[in-house]
Amino acid sequence: MIDESSSHGSSPGNGNVSEANHPPKNHNPFSNSSTDVTSPIPSSQYTSSIIGNTELIKYPFKTINRILDDLKYAVPFMAEHSTSLLQSRPLEYSTELSRMTSNPQYHYDVLTLNNSLPFSPSIEKIDGSPIRVALIRGLIVRNENDYYHFRIIIVESSTNPFVSHVLDKHEYHIIPQSLLSNDDLISLRSDDADQSSIFDDAYYKSANSPYHQLLRVTIFRREFTKQELLPFIDQQTIAKRYSDGMKTNPTLSPDTIPNVIHCFKTLIKVLRGPILLDPNDSIKTISLSNPSLSATIDVQFLLERLGFTLNAEETELIPPNLVLLPRLKESFIRMIQELIYLGRIYGKSVATNDFQTAYSYSDNFNLVFGAIAEYDKHINQTQFVKYTTNELGFFINLSCSPYFQDELIIKCFENSVKSDPSNRLYYVDSLRSVASYKSSSTKLNSYIKNLSAQGEMIGFRDYVESMNAIGISVGGAGGTTELNDIDDDFVVAMYKTSFKDDPKNYQYYNNHLQVIAKVRQSVKLWEYIHNEIVPLNIALDELTIEEITEDDVVITAYEYRLDELAQATGFSSSANEIAFLNKSLLSVAVNRKSYLLLNYIETKLPEISRIPPATTTTTTTTASAYETFGVSRTSSDFELITAFQNKSNDTTSDIRHLRYSLKLIAESRKSDILFSFLKNGKVDPSLLPAENWPAGLDNIGNTCYLNSLLQYYFCIKPLRELILQFDESQVDFSRFGHRKIGGRRVEDQEITRSNQFIYHLRYLFDEMIHTRKRCVQPTKELAYLSFLALSQSVDFRDDAEIIEIRDEDEELEAHVVEEEQEVVDDDDDDDEPILVDSVSPPDDVVMSADDDIEVISAGEFSRSHSDSADVEVEQVEQVEEVEPVEVGRTGPPLLSISTDQMESTIEVGRQQDVTECIENVIFQIETALAPEKLEEDGEQIDLIKRLFYGKIKQTIVPVDPQNPTITTGPARISIERFFSLIINVSDHPKNIYDTLDNYFNEDLISLEEGLCKKSITVNELPDILQFHVQRVMFDKEKLMAYKSLEPIPFSDKIYLDRYLDTEDAEMLRLRQEVFQWKNEMSVISQERAKLTAIDPDTKLSIIESLKVTKKYLETIESDESIELTIDSKSIEQIELVAQQLSHTLEQYNERLGQLQNLIANQFSNYKRVGYTIFAIFIHRGEASYGHYWIYIKDPHRQDIYRKYNDEIITEVSLSEVFNFDDTNTATPYYIVYVKQELEKEYVDPLKRELGRV
Repeated sequence: MIDESSSHGSSPGNGNVSEANHPPKNHNPFSNSSTDVTSPIPSSQYTSSIIGNTELIKYPFKTINRILDDLKYAVPFMAEHSTSLLQSRPLEYSTELSRMTSNPQYHYDVLTLNNSLPFSPSIEKIDGSPIRVALIRGLIVRNENDYYHFRIIIVESSTNPFVSHVLDKHEYHIIPQSLLSNDDLISLRSDDADQSSIFDDAYYKSANSPYHQLLRVTIFRREFTKQELLPFIDQQTIAKRYSDGMKTNPTLSPDTIPNVIHCFKTLIKVLRGPILLDPNDSIKTISLSNPSLSATIDVQFLLERLGFTLNAEETELIPPNLVLLPRLKESFIRMIQELIYLGRIYGKSVATNDFQTAYSYSDNFNLVFGAIAEYDKHINQTQFVKYTTNELGFFINLSCSPYFQDELIIKCFENSVKSDPSNRLYYVDSLRSVASYKSSSTKLNSYIKNLSAQGEMIGFRDYVESMNAIGISVGGAGGTTELNDIDDDFVVAMYKTSFKDDPKNYQYYNNHLQVIAKVRQSVKLWEYIHNEIVPLNIALDELTIEEITEDDVVITAYEYRLDELAQATGFSSSANEIAFLNKSLLSVAVNRKSYLLLNYIETKLPEISRIPPATTTTTTTTASAYETFGVSRTSSDFELITAFQNKSNDTTSDIRHLRYSLKLIAESRKSDILFSFLKNGKVDPSLLPAENWPAGLDNIGNTCYLNSLLQYYFCIKPLRELILQFDESQVDFSRFGHRKIGGRRVEDQEITRSNQFIYHLRYLFDEMIHTRKRCVQPTKELAYLSFLALSQSVDFRDDAEIIEIRDEDEELEAHVVEEEQEVVDDDDDDDEPILVDSVSPPDDVVMSADDDIEVISAGEFSRSHSDSADVEVEQVEQVEEVEPVEVGRTGPPLLSISTDQMESTIEVGRQQDVTECIENVIFQIETALAPEKLEEDGEQIDLIKRLFYGKIKQTIVPVDPQNPTITTGPARISIERFFSLIINVSDHPKNIYDTLDNYFNEDLISLEEGLCKKSITVNELPDILQFHVQRVMFDKEKLMAYKSLEPIPFSDKIYLDRYLDTEDAEMLRLRQEVFQWKNEMSVISQERAKLTAIDPDTKLSIIESLKVTKKYLETIESDESIELTIDSKSIEQIELVAQQLSHTLEQYNERLGQLQNLIANQFSNYKRVGYTIFAIFIHRGEASYGHYWIYIKDPHRQDIYRKYNDEIITEVSLSEVFNFDDTNTATPYYIVYVKQELEKEYVDPLKRELGRV
């Protein structure tokens, strides 16, 4: 063996080595190579490659798993197909590669040396600034005659070594070398090997690495030819060389003839010296007099092949300076790797083979997975070689592996599509195949289901199937060219023929046509699909309606069907099933020429209501729209409506074209009359004179819930009259002692604030009654006093002011009307096609708070009225209005409040909910009122108490634990006043009765004195009963509040007889029965829970466990290969017990159903104490924000319902008010009922007196 030291010696263990002090005799084959030395870690002036992800995504995508699999088959694939796997897109080679993997002749092992050898390291890591490099070497081998080297270099920017950034999976893209900077190329060692030695080579960049990671994978040809190896492995050649050496060196013994192991080890010794040479050290020479050297190695081979040279005296070998020859150094390292591998093979017959015992290899790429920071590196190291990924082309296409988590597979699919969008069809097919292969992949199947619902999971197989479905026969995967040759006109013709011959399957053919259009990205096909009107009979079948079905019922049927399809398609609005349903609705609307349906479509489904291009060419201007109807610009709205109706009766006219034309004219005129007509074929009554319609309230800044509350109180006639007649000078508190409201003592300073609040409310109510405008604006002072917390005082100025509220002059009013006619939808109310701006009008239209308040000395205010514009209604005689005379009315003084103080409080108030605002308003009204009487505790009784407050009675009585129907002690009774009853959505009540039943009930509770029966009844009912729906929940996982959309069905009437405190024997008997039934339900529910409880280990109930056990025992009994005797009686007994328990469970369920039905109908005949619906407060939005409005029933106008939405008031249908759809985001949060006998006396929404003097 050669020992490279500075001493001389002749034994194999002491090579004759000295420093090279003489000019060498040059036999170096690398002498003409460049000797420029380049550092693998450049200086701080390092220039990194700049490749943006937008550019990078265009190049083929691969994961490290795909790259390493390609490495395994790169050699045989190149030989068979002359194609580089490393540089190719997986989709291009997946089919051929999957075929090759089944043939053993193409199988190569990829090995990395486990030993840590400084002279031939399997892995090198160089940490520097600004980059760090990892280099991994190994072998690709089939046998001793067929092997290659590989090297993987990883370059990334250096960071804090103590901070790790591990990715789920690097998203590598193959990039051309030309995109890399010179510094990156140096780091990737682009010039350290002759091209002739490189078999395959590829560069990659990670798109998601925070360290801009680059990757180079290179395959090198073998270092030694068979001829060059012969002198080392042929024993005869070795023996002859040794014999020749004995002639010149008698110290060599004939008994120690070296073998292949000796030769390889000596050559490794010779190679490692130059590799390990420190750049600062002198080159160590090898003495030619060393007998071991010439006996084991052909010195001429070292000179001619490995770059060694002789000194001038030709007595010593001088190794090449590998510091100056990086290519040769890398070659030496590969030679050592090669020699170790070959030594294990050629030395099999040698008794002592150090290469077998001292060295070992890994074939799981553990070094690569360890060097690349990915979360799944450990599973990669254990699973990578076990799975036959390359046998399955669909895994190859997506660059994923069978053991990947679903999320990774999905990411691989998405990256493959982004990188190669033109082949999306094939990637979709691959993803489906992966999901089928991994049949239990819940997330993957869910992902595919969601994409399918969105129409984004169309594969090539789907395309071929769709073509075949409409009668165009094409082949399989090889038919791409054939498919592209088919033009769109032929596709449409075949589609029409298909559904004409088979009309019942129209939707089937239409769905396939949409698939074809989507795949071909054909504008022509999409235009045809969009403009096609579904045959009416098919549309009726899809909507499950008849030709005589009313339009409003058609909408109900559509929405019901839409809900079904939405759930079935994962709530994808673009799903084919939903698109077809929409087109069916359009077909019914167009064929019927239905105003209601067409307006519904134009509002809800504008994407399908647009007019076909062929019909819109003549309606692109307002002028052409007038020509369509044969009228002039001077024609009235009603003349236009008549012309529209005449045209629509023409069977050749397209109703969509006519509506489009009329809408153009309506927009140019800003005509609410035409907009109203387009909506339902009628003129909106709100466009008629103001005295026929309630006044809206202008939104003074996100205070829509305050407007709802004010409208609610205005409609309560006793309360409204009290407010309008209020005069503090008529209130004398001196005869009352200390009074309380809500249990809190009223302070003197609160009375002034409350008086001012009522005065502002009085002015507002008065304005709502007498204004000629469509809406009025609450004062900021009113909002301020409504929002300000009761605990805070108000700083009123000492100077009392009398305000004069005047209508704007005629010119200004006309301007406002014009502005109000703009069609907008700030509140996103899809039910209202005609809305006015819900924000405050511009300053140049509506006067500021300072402008519209005039200080006068007289103790009265006057109101001036201007003529409203004449409103024409078709076939209705126009009534000439009498010009009202300007009059004055005496009003109370209003105290000034600081503007800054108001603004800050109003901003805070906008964050309140309606319940907080109600508390402020109600307290202030009560505070200003003189009590009718005081209760013993000082609580004030007044109109507010009578209107809104009731009393609850709680009775607790001890009972016998053995028989709870027997009392054992006196009852404890407590009375509590309530303002509203809470409906807690988290309890999941079925309706309002369910909530009341749960609250006003009898229940057993355990107290200190023992078991007691607690009963809660209504002791006193209010005239107006308010329910507060508590919808705000708290998500413990997200740590945030959210709003529940769970519907709470309510009816227009409720009866409270069953909940009243009474001594009626029959009622008490019925309640006692309910009490007993509920106790029975509790016991049954507990027993039922035992049978249905899921075992945490088996995930089965007891009945399911028995059935599974029986089936298992039957399987063992029938399997003759299992030597185990099963008693058939045991199986029969298990089956019997399972049947008995199943029967018991059925009995429990049946009895629970019976009891629930008995309880629900127990009081159905008690309807003496009834309430009827009055108002429903609505909130649409989330827990922390949203929009409010209110529905109020008018019992004097045929029980119509109006929607009070700030300044907009409209009549609405019952279906809108009583909408209990669980997808409806507009949910009730306050439901109000009024006593039946007081309804018409108390509820008076329409109070207008425009001409009063």
